[in-house]
Amino acid sequence: MLIPNPANPASQFQSSVTETGNPQVANYSLTAPAGSKVSVEFGLDTSYGTPTWQVPAPPGGGPVSILVAGMLAGSTYHMRALVQLQNGAIVPDQDHVFETGLLPLNLIPTLTVTSSGQPNPGVELINWTVHRQVSVVADLKGNILWYYRNAEDEAHVAHAMPIKPLPNGHMMASIYNRYSHDPTPYCVLREVDLAGNTVLGANGQPRQLYMKDLNAKLLNIKTPHGSIVQVNYYSHDFLPLPNHHVILICQEFKTVPVGNPPVPTLVWGDALVDLDETFTPVWVWSAFDVLDLHRHPFEWDDPHYDWTHANAVQATPDGNLLLSVRNQSWVLKLDYAGGTGTGNILWTLGFQGSFHLQNGGPGDWFFAQHYPFILETSDGSITRLAVVDNGNYRVASDPPPYSRAIIMNLDETNQKATVEWQYPVSPNYFSYWGGNVVQLANGNVEICMSDPSPKGSTVVEVSYDRKQVVWRMEISPPQAYRSYRIPSLYPGVQW
Repeated sequence: MLIPNPANPASQFQSSVTETGNPQVANYSLTAPAGSKVSVEFGLDTSYGTPTWQVPAPPGGGPVSILVAGMLAGSTYHMRALVQLQNGAIVPDQDHVFETGLLPLNLIPTLTVTSSGQPNPGVELINWTVHRQVSVVADLKGNILWYYRNAEDEAHVAHAMPIKPLPNGHMMASIYNRYSHDPTPYCVLREVDLAGNTVLGANGQPRQLYMKDLNAKLLNIKTPHGSIVQVNYYSHDFLPLPNHHVILICQEFKTVPVGNPPVPTLVWGDALVDLDETFTPVWVWSAFDVLDLHRHPFEWDDPHYDWTHANAVQATPDGNLLLSVRNQSWVLKLDYAGGTGTGNILWTLGFQGSFHLQNGGPGDWFFAQHYPFILETSDGSITRLAVVDNGNYRVASDPPPYSRAIIMNLDETNQKATVEWQYPVSPNYFSYWGGNVVQLANGNVEICMSDPSPKGSTVVEVSYDRKQVVWRMEISPPQAYRSYRIPSLYPGVQW
């Protein structure tokens, strides 16, 4: 029940709205009564229309601060807090006016949207592989609503790849300069609020982990196979877990014997590091422990012995990990066992792996894939999986490589796989790298292709049954690593 505020609302709540370091984000502060919860609604006029999430008042009542994000740049906004009292009544605060600032146009992508249907609601989170672009969130018309930038990262020619929303309302980013050709590696895992401020942990220290500090900590822990990992770069993905741990993909360069006769060779492999809530490593995995160095079907030439090139990690319903290893054209299920596992490979999905493809030959597998994403599970097993089949080095194929998004049915017990759905089906469509595919709440499938030739990065929402495009976003410059729909900038809130 919404209770109108008295004529002088300042007599009921003390509140203010101030600027933050992000010109599109306001800080709304209000003194709330005991047992209440506070949210903010905002819009271009006093009909408001867009909500934040609710934040509880401190015990006994007191100050509450909410970062209001999701506004257009260079615009005048109205906003007011809604205070839900202990009895359930909702009392509005007075109206506040806030002027958003301008975007840093030299760092912001150009987004062009066309729509021929009703897309799934939400906003689009766009990640990059290019160091002179910032990660952004846009509305479904292509307007930038939020972005993240950091001066220290920019000084090291580094960028977030990727950035992800967390259940606590913050963002986390793996930031590095691996692809900027800067000769000095720079890597940091960082948690930030919506204003871009680095969050402080329970120990009062910033929630960020630089590579040099991680490597010092890794000297004190071995993999289940007895190896010591030293990280050369952070890489491609991380996985926040419900217990507040984070699984971080890292690149590990090791000189190992290769060939016949064996020659000492610098090989680029991958490692996983399980970080606890203090960013201390508690479990470590190395590809060099469990994969065969003689299997290198992709990009294996001097001086780039890029052996594994892992690009995504997910949690499986039975407490293990799913790892996408692009340069093996395999998705691995690893024995993680909630942080007590051996790190051994439980199965391999892909060409020459442990699964049998029920409705195709060798060339119908995915190759050089990105972003395997679990869609459905049953009794602790994965039953449906989406993945981008980039198609590089596709075997048993006469035409040039082609790319597609596919959804697969899996039978883990009997090691059987079936391609259930694919888009597009064209030997002329090829995206060399990157991308993601997810199924949305309305049943449609959203697909990002990072590098389709000859056009730039493209995101489409396609109806599952008719495979018709209902929404399309063209991204320039063409370096979008991932782009996918999230409900809003606030956990549990649908825009």
